[in-house]
Amino acid sequence: MVVIMTKLFRAHALLALAVPALLLAGCTTSGRVTGGDGPTAAYAQSETASTTAFAGGKTIAVVAFNDGTDPNNLVQYTATTRLIKNGASLMGWSYSTDNGVNWIYGGRVTPPPGWAVLWGDPSITTSRMHYAVVFMGSLAIPSSKMPAAGISGSVIVSGANSYIGGGCIARSTDGGKTFAHYQCVQNKAKNNTPGSENGHFYDGGSMAAGEDGAIYAAFVDVTESAIEVWRASDHNASFTKMSNPFPNIDISSHPRLRASPFDSSIYVAGQSSNGQIWINRWRDGNWGKPQSVGSAKLYPCVPFESVSACNDSGGKLKVRTGPQFSYDVGAQNDPEGRDAIRFLYTVQDSASGRLHLVSKSCDLALTGCYSWLGAYDWGTPVSQKVAIDYFNPLVRAWRGFIGLPPMWMASYNYRYGLPATGVYVSRAALAYLPSGERLWFPIDAYKNMPVCPDRRGYWGDYDDLTMLGFKNDAPQWLRTVSDSTPACSVRREFDSDPLHVRALVFPP
Repeated sequence: MVVIMTKLFRAHALLALAVPALLLAGCTTSGRVTGGDGPTAAYAQSETASTTAFAGGKTIAVVAFNDGTDPNNLVQYTATTRLIKNGASLMGWSYSTDNGVNWIYGGRVTPPPGWAVLWGDPSITTSRMHYAVVFMGSLAIPSSKMPAAGISGSVIVSGANSYIGGGCIARSTDGGKTFAHYQCVQNKAKNNTPGSENGHFYDGGSMAAGEDGAIYAAFVDVTESAIEVWRASDHNASFTKMSNPFPNIDISSHPRLRASPFDSSIYVAGQSSNGQIWINRWRDGNWGKPQSVGSAKLYPCVPFESVSACNDSGGKLKVRTGPQFSYDVGAQNDPEGRDAIRFLYTVQDSASGRLHLVSKSCDLALTGCYSWLGAYDWGTPVSQKVAIDYFNPLVRAWRGFIGLPPMWMASYNYRYGLPATGVYVSRAALAYLPSGERLWFPIDAYKNMPVCPDRRGYWGDYDDLTMLGFKNDAPQWLRTVSDSTPACSVRREFDSDPLHVRALVFPP
């Protein structure tokens, strides 16, 4: 049930004092995670997940991505198709030891025995008990599903039938500098989908680490229309499948896991086929009752060349998107705790057809999720005069520390006008004014970055936002994005060029 907040809540005094500094902190530093003149330059990298670790006396930022770096040519592209060969891997990563200024390419994890291909959709997390231990996840194709001649074209055969049959997890014990295979997971229950006994079609991927040392990995089981969450009790334990967090609810989107910073609770959210967002909490060995948050646009296409680009099969410029909701768990401002979980998600205006972002808040126990009724709210307006589409929201929270106030940061993409060839990356704090009104003050972190999707519209379905560390006693944030600078030169059915990963750090 959605309850309307009618009371204006007073912000923490320290947060109110931080607002002026936040508004002035408009600068962003930008650097290449991949590309440039390094080993990844001749290949494509896209779609990111990020974390931070601590090893050797240094904070290390780690970014996982779909990595096309392939000296052995195990994925071959033509104008109209691709051929995926046994042994291919898209499970790559880079790391930085200087707060995102410079990045070192870590390499790719190779498929373990019994698995033919590691196929991306990266996820990553760091143990909260052992800060040098990092886990990274990827979709995977088992050898039992791999055709001898390789896979031509899509990895999806039809509907819920796919060559993908599980996910694989790698582990680092040196802060994300090196990774080795740890465990693969899959559901092999036989049903009416062909090949299900060799592994259900997993998609998406999300990881989180609990305050008690447990590690979680989640995927959407397309074969079952359900989210499957796997749990390791600590950084050395095996992952075992948990019970269904959303029984009798069909889930169609990638999952998103978040951990509570206050106890050992873990949260998981996903969208049903009608776009409804659901969230549930695991606490004390049990899932609670699923809570409905709101309805987001499910995987919208964003047109760039023209309004009709998304309905065109001829390769007009468009960008397909991934999960259109994000949330985190952090410090509350509401005295009754009704904003300890904060969502941003994408909706489509019925009149104009344009995409914009709205917010919703929930309490820690998930007894309800709430809309704000005040002079201002977090989120973007519906553009009335100019064709602006806002999409790909991200939300991250820092709980605060002694003498330092908590902070909530959001980021998103938008396209300005039609036709367009670039995307803007914006950020905004989910903050309050001293009066208790919500503050929404967006700042562009990168302006009009060229987009270069393949002819299907793929340009990396999602990216990430992570708290990097501290600068001048304030949180510093890392935003990773697809990077097609200086200009799009090649767009084929399954690949494009250039396509790399860029790091945006703010404040610099």
